[in-house]
Amino acid sequence: MDNHLTTIMSEYYQNIDIYHKLSSDVKDIIHTLLEVNHIKISNMALRIKSEEATRNKVMYKNKYKHLEEITDILGVRIVTLFETDVDTILSLLENTFEICEIVDKRKKELKSRFEFGYNSLHLVVKFTDSRCQLVEYQKYQDIRFEIQIRTVLQHAWAEVEHGLGYKSHYEPPMSVKRKLYRLAATLEILDEEFETIRYDIALYNKSFDKEDKILKTDINKESLIAYVQNNEFLNTLVKNIAEEYHFTIIKDPGFMSYQKLPTKLTMYGYQYIHELDADIQRYKKTLERIGYEMCNRIYHENTSINLYSCIMWFTFIPVIKNLISGIESTDDEMLEDVIFETFKNNNHSIFDVFDQKQ
Repeated sequence: MDNHLTTIMSEYYQNIDIYHKLSSDVKDIIHTLLEVNHIKISNMALRIKSEEATRNKVMYKNKYKHLEEITDILGVRIVTLFETDVDTILSLLENTFEICEIVDKRKKELKSRFEFGYNSLHLVVKFTDSRCQLVEYQKYQDIRFEIQIRTVLQHAWAEVEHGLGYKSHYEPPMSVKRKLYRLAATLEILDEEFETIRYDIALYNKSFDKEDKILKTDINKESLIAYVQNNEFLNTLVKNIAEEYHFTIIKDPGFMSYQKLPTKLTMYGYQYIHELDADIQRYKKTLERIGYEMCNRIYHENTSINLYSCIMWFTFIPVIKNLISGIESTDDEMLEDVIFETFKNNNHSIFDVFDQKQ
């Protein structure tokens, strides 16, 4: 035993730098996999087993002769937002690494259902031979490491359970078992419900492909994005302005959040997209004039224009319209002129502008 421990710890010291480099490369590879495949996760953690932990494991297990037999010197934990992402990530990892072993702890007998936190998927993997042909990866040949994949709720359960000091190899009292059963069932329901909500939201967003459905939708960031993308007038307006000022059109939906446009429109009294659309159609001429004026006064040093700027231009209209709402004898044409002149000469009183139009 002492000889094996000495051998393993000697190999540990000799290879610890390689494990640190392996950790960095594995992190980059997995991050790239997730990014390319548009998978959002809660977090990913990598750890290298400490000298003390390695020594204790060798002494406790009493079965290892060489360091390479210990598969968790490097451990990776991927915490997903949704349960179906566990299998998606598994498929990606199978195509990226050589899978040496899979332990699916999600498939348990009913009597073990309270061990919700252990519903993880555990993999033992190594770099493929083809990847190890690359010079920078040759040093990882035959080094195995472990990857654990679980949902954020499963991870939270495991963390809390660990904090409680409960050890699964002890038989808990029946009263504790009942509580664990209830909690495990609740968390599993939550995982399933989040998955259902995710599916419902995907269907909701997909419905925006139909213009008539967009118009019936309440105003939020996603519905505004879909509305602008599908509105011929707004796209033509931005295109014409871009051509006149030699702008490049960019489509950054983050502009909606940055300018708080859904919140502003709601505050101005627009609840549904069709209400917004009605006023955009009504004030086409004014919106067009505001867009050109904005580009002339503010954007003249820019080289690009955001497609979603047109909604920001529109927000000036309800503000000014509300200010003059109490004035009588205002037909649409005069109202549009007042709105634009007030916007253009923003140092003037709204009522001065109105008086000039009388």
